Amino acid sequence: MKSDKPPSGKDLADVPLMQVTHDHLLNEAVKVTQPVDGYRVGSDAVLLAASIGTMTGRVLDLGAGVGGVCLCLAQRLVELQVTAVEKNADMAALCNENATQNGLQNRIRVLTADIREMPPVLAGSFDHVVSNPPYHNSHGTRPRNADRALAHMGEETDMVDWVKAAVWAAKPRAKITFICRADRVPELISLFRQNGAGETVLFPLWPRHSSPAGRVIVQVRRDVDGPGAVLPGIVLHRDDGGFTDVAAQIMAGGQLPLIHPARPLANRRRRGDAGDEA
Repeated sequence: MKSDKPPSGKDLADVPLMQVTHDHLLNEAVKVTQPVDGYRVGSDAVLLAASIGTMTGRVLDLGAGVGGVCLCLAQRLVELQVTAVEKNADMAALCNENATQNGLQNRIRVLTADIREMPPVLAGSFDHVVSNPPYHNSHGTRPRNADRALAHMGEETDMVDWVKAAVWAAKPRAKITFICRADRVPELISLFRQNGAGETVLFPLWPRHSSPAGRVIVQVRRDVDGPGAVLPGIVLHRDDGGFTDVAAQIMAGGQLPLIHPARPLANRRRRGDAGDEA
């Protein structure tokens, strides 16, 4: 499905010499080559990928970077076809290389494109859209590294651009799942509602038992205006800093229990909603 080079014509050999590390996700099931400096794949990517339940079909990963989310998705769900969109040509080349080194080159297609200027053929064509967009306000403390700053601050794109791109690419009634900072959840919900996506499900990620949620997974459905739900979420860390048992299971490749309580599995199967069970 994917050629050896991204549409930009750049492969890893064309990337300017940079220092990289060779890391692993999902208990070493996924290999990730990524720059030493700049935005690096972390637990957010694993958690976002884990929020997608058993499904077949096509998934779009907006702002894929070096491929943390799409690699975990394709590794967990073997019948998925994933399209990864990344604006930075160097990161897209690394994403392409990561797909190849994990044996996923036939199931992950990498497009070098701005989310505001994606090919028209992608419109309304995906069963699920996922994104870990820049979620820090542009007036916050700016990281020194330019790539890290762009990934965290979203200097060239606003949150509304990410929402519009996701809704535009999703099939009618398909799901859209973002991970974002907790204090930006009201803004994100409002933007989705303004752009025709609802039935919002919130899944909080609590750093520790006694701490407020730092991140929240937000899931909506295009062209659906149903009741929302706030799920219990999970606690990520013990007091000693290590992962809790449930978080460790997720980091090893488990699935988050992100299921809307008003939509039992049996009902979803009868309606045939996009082949997605969670």
